[in-house]
Amino acid sequence: MRMFRFTSNPGMLFVLPAVLAIACVMIFPLIYTFVLGFNKSDLYTDAWQFVGFAQYADLFRNAEFLASIGHTFVWTVSSVTFQFAVGFMAAVLINQDFIKMKWLIRICLMVPWVLPSVISVNIWKWLYHPDFGYINYLLKTLGIASAPINWVADERYAMLSAVIVNVWKMFPLVMLMIEASLQSVPNELKDAAKVDGATGIREFFTVTVPHVASTSYTIVLLLIIWTLNAFTFIFVLTGGGPANSTQVLSMFIYKAAFQNYNFGVAGAASVVLFIITALLSVIYMKYVMRGGEKG
Repeated sequence: MRMFRFTSNPGMLFVLPAVLAIACVMIFPLIYTFVLGFNKSDLYTDAWQFVGFAQYADLFRNAEFLASIGHTFVWTVSSVTFQFAVGFMAAVLINQDFIKMKWLIRICLMVPWVLPSVISVNIWKWLYHPDFGYINYLLKTLGIASAPINWVADERYAMLSAVIVNVWKMFPLVMLMIEASLQSVPNELKDAAKVDGATGIREFFTVTVPHVASTSYTIVLLLIIWTLNAFTFIFVLTGGGPANSTQVLSMFIYKAAFQNYNFGVAGAASVVLFIITALLSVIYMKYVMRGGEKG
């Protein structure tokens, strides 16, 4: 009982093991990465060499790194926009009364999200194959394309191909969350809107959309964070190519650390990715989520 006398909040002692576990698993690697970003470290150097912000200055003079930031922006905006749009429309459609066997439709649509990412991407990699892929076969059969398209190895289509895989993989989660929110819309509000003359589209935007807004804001925030840090889709599908056209920041960090063995540069790039993710999250929560709640 003496342990409880040293703190004004004895409950903290019960959560202390969990806090220590989180500190070891998350906080320590984060601090380690921040420190590593200020030091020069590679496979051939025995000791770290402190270089300060010079490593970050060199990083922002690196054309490949700057290009990866641009690719990350395109990748994130495109993926999140279509993930949410497709998931939202699917949820609204399934929520309609005339749709039968909803349980079966939900199970079928949830398959992409349930499948492991590596398996999902490899399935799409086969579908994208220029000679044996079903997508080129279908386009040729319909007369849309006369010659096979190298979806993964062509700079014009590589990023689009990766975005399609990411959207296909993640939209079921959006659908599930939005549909659950749609089902919680009180019928009294819908009836009151109908009494006031709001029917159809007007009822949807004046009653349903505001009710699911908070869920939508949260989903979009999670999608932004996950997509900014996504690695598996790009790594398995394109490897960052062709000619680094799909190399996002996570791929740049991987190559710097495990192909070039430049751990200091990888640490600095990781810090930049962390700061970008944190800033976007804070800005989104402050100006979008809070603004939507006030509205």
